[in-house]
Amino acid sequence: MAFPYPVAGTITDSDGNAVSTKVVLRNDRTGESINTTSNSSGQYLLDAANLASGYMTTDRLTVIVAYGDEDGSLSFLISDHAGGYSGADIEMDTLAESSDCTYCQVQDVLDELGDKTTDDVSYERVRKSILRAEDEIEDRAGTKFSTTTVTQEVYDFNQYTSYKSPENLMGRESDHLIGSRNDYWNTYFNDKIQLKNRPLISVTTLQTNSGGASATDSWTTRTEQTGTGGDFIKDTDTATITFVNNVPAFGKRRVRVTYTYGYASVPKIVERLCILLSVRSILQSKASGSMFDSVDSISLEGISISKGTGNSVTYLNSITSEINELWKEVGELVQEVA
Repeated sequence: MAFPYPVAGTITDSDGNAVSTKVVLRNDRTGESINTTSNSSGQYLLDAANLASGYMTTDRLTVIVAYGDEDGSLSFLISDHAGGYSGADIEMDTLAESSDCTYCQVQDVLDELGDKTTDDVSYERVRKSILRAEDEIEDRAGTKFSTTTVTQEVYDFNQYTSYKSPENLMGRESDHLIGSRNDYWNTYFNDKIQLKNRPLISVTTLQTNSGGASATDSWTTRTEQTGTGGDFIKDTDTATITFVNNVPAFGKRRVRVTYTYGYASVPKIVERLCILLSVRSILQSKASGSMFDSVDSISLEGISISKGTGNSVTYLNSITSEINELWKEVGELVQEVA
C-alpha cells in the first residue's frame, strides 16, 4: 500500500531527558527499514509509506533507537492503530552489558560507522565485536591496558629471583656465597624482586615471611618508603621492588604482595585500535541485508558489498592501514615498560 501511515513520538533517555538520535522504523515482515533523526526535543516523524515495499495492514512495525549505552524499541500492529500511530514514544533503558567494555564504548564504534550501516545493527552485536577486539589486543600485546588487581601473589626469594649483584652475594675477600643482606658498602639497596605484571600502579600490601620452607608462615607487613622511613621502594615502569631495610631471607614463600598494575586510564592509541578492529569486524561480517542499506548490493564510501561478500576499496583499506600503524605504536608502548 502507498497510503501515508505516519508514525510519530518522542525519544527520551532513562532519566527522562529528550534525546536527539537516529530513529529506525522497520517492517518486521520484509525486514526493510527507514530512518530519521529526532529533534532537540526528542520528537520524530516517519512514514511507513516510504518503505521500499510499502506495508500491509496486517504488518507489524518496530521503532528502534540507540544512544550511548542505552537503547529501546517499540513494536505494534498496524491494524491496532488505523491511519497512523502518533503516540509511539520510547523511553530508553541503560544496557548493563556495556559495563564489560573496557577499551572503548559501543557509541564510539557507532560514531565511527556513521552512516555506513543502518542503525538496526544491534547493540549486542557491536558489544561482542568490542569484546573480541579487546581480547585480540591483550593477546598480541601480552598485557592489559586497564587497571587490574593481583591479590597475595607469593614469590620465592633466592639468588636467581633477587637482583643482587654477584659480588655483593660474596663474603668479603671470599669466593663463597653468603646469606648476608648487607652489600659490600654496608647499605641495603641491592636486594630486589620483580613482580610478574607491569606497569605497576600501586602496592596495597607487601609482607615478608620469617617462617622456614616447612614451617608455619609468619607474615610481617612492610611499609613503602616515605622520606627516611620504610622498608621498600617500588619502580612503576619495571614493576621492581627494592628492599631498603628488613629485607627477606633466602627461601621459599618469602614475599607476598597485593598490587595493582596496568593503566589508570586506557591509552588513546589502544582506544582507537579497539574501535577500528570492531568496525572492521562489523563491516566484514555482513550477516543480513537488514544490517546495511540494501540486501543485494551497496556501495558505502568505497566499500562494495554484494550478496553478503565484500571487496575492500578505500575505506577498509584505510582502516587496515591505520590498524597496522596502531599495532606498531602499541608494541612500542609495551616495550617502554618491558
